[in-house]
Amino acid sequence: MRVVLAVGAHPDDTELGCAGTLVLHKLNGDKVYLLVLTKGEASGDIEVRERECRKAAEILGVDGLFFGGLEDTKVHDGRESIDVIEKIIDKVKPDIIYAPTPKDTHQDHRNTGLATMSAGRHCKMILLYEGASTQSCFAPQVFVDIEKTFQLKKKVTRVFGSQINNHRGGYSSAVKGVEGLAKYRGYQAGVDVAEAFEVGRFIFEV
Repeated sequence: MRVVLAVGAHPDDTELGCAGTLVLHKLNGDKVYLLVLTKGEASGDIEVRERECRKAAEILGVDGLFFGGLEDTKVHDGRESIDVIEKIIDKVKPDIIYAPTPKDTHQDHRNTGLATMSAGRHCKMILLYEGASTQSCFAPQVFVDIEKTFQLKKKVTRVFGSQINNHRGGYSSAVKGVEGLAKYRGYQAGVDVAEAFEVGRFIFEV
């Protein structure tokens, strides 16, 4: 059994980026924890966004959900963010960490990725996921076949209905984007649907 920690800046970040992979971890008997640094208050009602996040965590079947208490749109890559992430790392002792790629146009995503790599410097594996605002220079080296869990990923994505006006074409368009991206990454990997990751840290044990 491995312990997995997925870090996101806002509710829906980890779900969009790596939900399929997280459910595969659960199916394999691993423990999975989520850390959300803010409650996404800059783009919706804070109580609604927290409720959606908790509902998504319930659907994913994770073993714990933590909120970092940082301010939405003001996440930095320095000591404050690192301390929040380190506290949860010390608590759950993850073998694998998932975090947003720093190659992102949203400062919270970018800084969350950088802070996680600092906080997780002693972790053997950090994989960086993509999202709706990831830059085109994102260059994945790791792909996960999510055919078994893709329907659940789409279901959990739809939980975040409060964001319907925060995506071009509405949130239904965002769900279609998730499907299109999964098929594109699957095409690159030679499977039907996949999630893709850049390597932040990877110690290969023979």
